[in-house]
Amino acid sequence: MGLLAFRKTVILFMLPSLLIYGLFFVVPFAQTFYFSFFEWSGIGKKTFLGFKNYMDLMHDPLFLNGFWRVLIWALLAIVIKDGLALVLASVLRKPIRGSNWFTTVFFLPVVISTAAIGLMFSLMYDKDIGLLNLFLQTIGLGDWSRSWLADENTAFYAVIAAPLWHTIGYFFIILLAGMQNIPEEVYEAATLDGAGAWTQFTRITIPLIWPILQICMILSITGAFKSFDYVFIMTKGGPGDSTQVPATYMYETVFVGMKYGYGTAIAILIFVFSLVVTLLFRKLTTSKEQ
Repeated sequence: MGLLAFRKTVILFMLPSLLIYGLFFVVPFAQTFYFSFFEWSGIGKKTFLGFKNYMDLMHDPLFLNGFWRVLIWALLAIVIKDGLALVLASVLRKPIRGSNWFTTVFFLPVVISTAAIGLMFSLMYDKDIGLLNLFLQTIGLGDWSRSWLADENTAFYAVIAAPLWHTIGYFFIILLAGMQNIPEEVYEAATLDGAGAWTQFTRITIPLIWPILQICMILSITGAFKSFDYVFIMTKGGPGDSTQVPATYMYETVFVGMKYGYGTAIAILIFVFSLVVTLLFRKLTTSKEQ
């Protein structure tokens, strides 16, 4: 097959998309990066500070603690969310009675808005009327009942549970589509060779869908670093600062503290850290694959 010839007319068709991308991503990103070098309230005169905002962030406990929280968030997302999605997809890889119904049920939470999910989990965690405390009391563990979102020891993990449950179905659908593209003859040959279900799962399924699984894990990492809505809806970073993450800290810095320059520096570091962690994870997992 010959190589596809590049035609200059292709640029004309790409130009509208490139203009939109540049207008709504490249230009705002460049402005954010520019403002991060200033002390500025968002209005009035700007004072150039150089890298002082970034240096201050490296010693800011609220930002550093929030960074470690999103790393924990990303790790739990990979282990729990991607892990459960992988198991569910493996179970429904071969059509069974009611498989379409199960697929719909597993995916259904994804179509619910984040605001609704946040409200639902907030009510579930309520100390007086919450279903979680009611369940604990029913099984004789009433001493464990508490106001889950008001306790600094449990608030962060209670918040994490919401997005983990909310988006399992999204990754389930992606992994299921990848598994269903594996030829059934591969599994039949492995069965004839005496390979059991676990061997087929670890030696056939996972290696053949590894690029897809890798993408799911990368999406989980970037989703954790960009996390804002669940925390803002359920706790707004509290109690104290126990659920504060970089995105919510950036919001408070810019729109509450009116420190626009400092807040944009946080935004740039969120982008840089998420990019570095993603590239590092991809390199490690690719090396392991090879």
